[in-house]
Amino acid sequence: MIPDAPLLAVVLPAILGILIYVFQKYLKEKVGWISTGAAISSFLLILSMAKQVLDGYNNDQGSIVYEYPWVTPINIKFGFLIDVVSLPIGLIIALISALSCFYSIKYMHDEENQSFYYMNLLLFMTGMIGVVFSINLIEFYLFWELMLIPSYLLIAQWGTSRRRLSIGFKYFIFTHAGALLMLLGILSIFSYTMTFNLVELPSKSDMIPPNVAPIIFTLLLLGFFVKMAVFPLHTWLPDAHSEAPAPISAMLSGLMIKSGAYGIGRILLTVFSSRMIQASDYLLTLAIITIIYGGLMALAQTDIKRLFAYSSISQVGYIVFGFASVSELGVMGSLLHIVNHAICKALLFMCAGSIIHQTGTRNIERISGLITKMPITSLAALIGIFSLSGAPPLNSFWSEWMIFAGGLASGKVAFAFVGVASTMVTAGYLLWFAWRVFFGGVPQRLEHVKESPRLLLVPIVILASMSVALGIWPGLLLEYMTPAAESLLKFSSGG
Repeated sequence: MIPDAPLLAVVLPAILGILIYVFQKYLKEKVGWISTGAAISSFLLILSMAKQVLDGYNNDQGSIVYEYPWVTPINIKFGFLIDVVSLPIGLIIALISALSCFYSIKYMHDEENQSFYYMNLLLFMTGMIGVVFSINLIEFYLFWELMLIPSYLLIAQWGTSRRRLSIGFKYFIFTHAGALLMLLGILSIFSYTMTFNLVELPSKSDMIPPNVAPIIFTLLLLGFFVKMAVFPLHTWLPDAHSEAPAPISAMLSGLMIKSGAYGIGRILLTVFSSRMIQASDYLLTLAIITIIYGGLMALAQTDIKRLFAYSSISQVGYIVFGFASVSELGVMGSLLHIVNHAICKALLFMCAGSIIHQTGTRNIERISGLITKMPITSLAALIGIFSLSGAPPLNSFWSEWMIFAGGLASGKVAFAFVGVASTMVTAGYLLWFAWRVFFGGVPQRLEHVKESPRLLLVPIVILASMSVALGIWPGLLLEYMTPAAESLLKFSSGG
């Protein structure tokens, strides 16, 4: 493994993004390619740690921990925690960010101020990877806020409608309010445990008074739920994710909202495991409501990107369900679905961008028969659609059945049956969309439409291929997700 690989994986995209902006007049048309190279470098650095992480777990050598002096008077160190929980999520963040950079080369070709666009994209990427790899809660919060600023600028400046400024402002206010609630919870934890360290906190959780723990748990949960857009804290998401350019929508829906899910797994399941068990029924109910609400709202949409945005709300309900079951199989399913949904949702948003780029419209009612005009985009979109619908042998099939099997394993039989029944809504809106857009006759106004340029198709084909490959060989991810679930749940069983 490369020395200081975690530090380089996090900071390299940010540094190169800033340099791209500073030296933009010399780089000109090369900014997209250089940005893609920066993101790929981060991906390769994270990939270089994969074998060591798995070998370390199998040999009881623990996680990869890098720490650097930071705030010495109160013993806070800046550092990174790379283990079976964080590595797969960090890896998919880097990969999809790299593909989004590549996709942007063509998609954003005619836009002004591209160096500023790519700088914000890479800073956004750094924020997300930093959240996942942070070793302490203050660092976690700082990277959490770093995600917000560049993503707000990407929506407000490169949004697709006249409402982009107001939509960006709404997004900023909602997510910043959630972050402040989370910060209150973090500071409260420190006031009782005198540590921010995520490795030390689970063993010190009993230092938090029983009458205070539910309040801190609720503050953190609200902060995570705002980022995930769990019902009823979801209203910012459909506007923001449909307003952003397609490659940024792929990062927002595919990656950013999962930072809240990671927080639930990394912090709430370990530090507040007993509270998770006590709140299980309430969280399962909220998860099912989110699944059904997001699905029904998606079914009512005529805008492609808003349909996929509401779909993301529905899908985070699946992830919450698995964590709320507090069972090994359910948590494993949620961790796996973080990655699987990231692949499928990035794929679908890029397919949506491809369709909009070629047809000039995002209105579902004005599009049909695209499978004869755009066969590669259509086939890739169908793979994403059938995967999220839970069809084997595609990747999301595995994570979805694990999530609901986890509900059965934890004795939540009624919740599991209702959850499985709610998946019919998911299949309904996705298949309705597929039938309307890809099949039927081709309208005369679309007779001129051709397949997208290769620069748009390459990321689409890669993501579609991953969906198939991880469906056929789920063990590629499960060898990390299985020990990850065990490590998160050992605190709930007193281990």
